[in-house]
Amino acid sequence: MERTHRTFVFPTRNMFKQPLTYLATFFTILALSGCGATSSSPAKTTSTRSPSSTTPTSVPSPTTTTKPATPVTAQPGPKHPHVFVIIMENLGYRAAMATPQLSSLAHSWAYATNYYATTHPSLPNYLSLIGGSTFGISSDCVSCFVNSANLPTELSQKGVSWAAYMESIPNSCYLSPYAPSGLYAGKHDPFVYFENIRTSTSLCANIKPLSELTSQLGSSSAKLASFVWITPNICNDGHNCPASTAASWLQNMVSQITSSSAWKDNGALYITWDEGNGGDNRGLSSSGAITSSGGGHVLTLVIEPGLSRGTVLSQPMDHYSLLKTIEDNFGVPQLGLSANQRLSSLP
Repeated sequence: MERTHRTFVFPTRNMFKQPLTYLATFFTILALSGCGATSSSPAKTTSTRSPSSTTPTSVPSPTTTTKPATPVTAQPGPKHPHVFVIIMENLGYRAAMATPQLSSLAHSWAYATNYYATTHPSLPNYLSLIGGSTFGISSDCVSCFVNSANLPTELSQKGVSWAAYMESIPNSCYLSPYAPSGLYAGKHDPFVYFENIRTSTSLCANIKPLSELTSQLGSSSAKLASFVWITPNICNDGHNCPASTAASWLQNMVSQITSSSAWKDNGALYITWDEGNGGDNRGLSSSGAITSSGGGHVLTLVIEPGLSRGTVLSQPMDHYSLLKTIEDNFGVPQLGLSANQRLSSLP
């Protein structure tokens, strides 16, 4: 057999001028020469390892693009975590400002100078304050119950706690129109006029004696309902007793509330009168104009930690303004006439 001869090329001196390049060339030539092999065909290598024993080749994982999470906007809480409302009786604006204790309260805090009651007599004013309407009621009837949405049930549905404290009421969820003492009057307790409250054991239980509140004001704010309504008895609210008597009671109650941790933690206290003097029929129209069909001009006080003392609120407002203020604070739907967009709110 004829033997094949291969020529070996030895690197020259000039190749070393570029050592890395020619070193690579040198080893390439060695590989092609077969380094002494007798066959020009490359040898075929067969692996005897099973696939399961083969070490896997590391393959880079495809780059995964993670979409940034959409930031969750925290729902703002109420401006005022606790809101207190006190309703007094039958006193016009001028008479209130002529009462030294009431005038002192007004100038020590903030007060509305252009605020009007809804109508005459008492009951429809109270209904408008938590129901957004008088519901066609024009008297102090004792069994004219209303089947309608109202502020307390809306608060309950949203998980906002509430309590209505009645001075001189014999017990919680008392449904008779008058107490034996004669000091509690159901016509000043609008909560018992709504069917869905008076017929619900759990909701009606939120109507409580005022003495339960006074014992809680010195405790942690967490123990107090977020919305607190206060009705004095018919002497201390000024209905059957002089304005000076009512003013003294009010000063004492304001002092207790403003000393509480619930009020100090950006709480709000609103005080108004259900109606003005009997001869004053001024009110507020849906357009914001003063009309001759209302409950009269009354004083309304706004007592908050952040308000400058003696602040005067001069925009036209009425009981629906107060309801709207409370609804907006707790984020519940506006009821009836409180939904009027032209209607101003209290701070």
